[in-house]
Amino acid sequence: DEHCKEQLVSHLYAHMKAFCVKLRLFETQIPSFDAAHFPALSEIKSAFPKADLSTKREKYASVLTCHVTEFNQRFQDFSVIEKQIKLFSTHLPPSWWMQKNQYQILSLPDFCQSLDHAKVPLMRRHGKRMISLFGSTYICEQIFSLLNQNKSRLRSRMTDSHLCEVLRVSTTKLSPDIPAILQSKGQHHCSH
Repeated sequence: DEHCKEQLVSHLYAHMKAFCVKLRLFETQIPSFDAAHFPALSEIKSAFPKADLSTKREKYASVLTCHVTEFNQRFQDFSVIEKQIKLFSTHLPPSWWMQKNQYQILSLPDFCQSLDHAKVPLMRRHGKRMISLFGSTYICEQIFSLLNQNKSRLRSRMTDSHLCEVLRVSTTKLSPDIPAILQSKGQHHCSH
């Protein structure tokens, strides 16, 4: 997702926690076939009131349990930095609450940038670290995904240097100004 590039780790963490709560809710509702959050299941139960769905219940409960387990394993590193993320997302220490209105209008990155390095160096450094955390993670995920796509079985003859060039072009935000490049070269040559 292109919009993910600009997300802060605190936003990702909040979405992740909300999704995890939702998964756990689903996991507790499925064994009793509580269809409050499952409209398709509700329709099936209404259309076929005498149907024995117990085997399906076990299957779906198992699938949800697998998803919860996989989700927890995939994002377990967040528990290590949870306190740091919370500190970052509630970016005003109690001693600054009197000036809260002045700082609340700023976005988190702008707030961190506005901090006086001489007065609060640790807070400013922590902010910079948190701001860069998800961006660098996103870039790593993007590169790994591109690497898998480009180093597939069908393209296995690609050299490492060529792969490096493909990854560089694929992950950069730069776009060449072709007219300016051509103009700087002086002459335009047409192909015959």
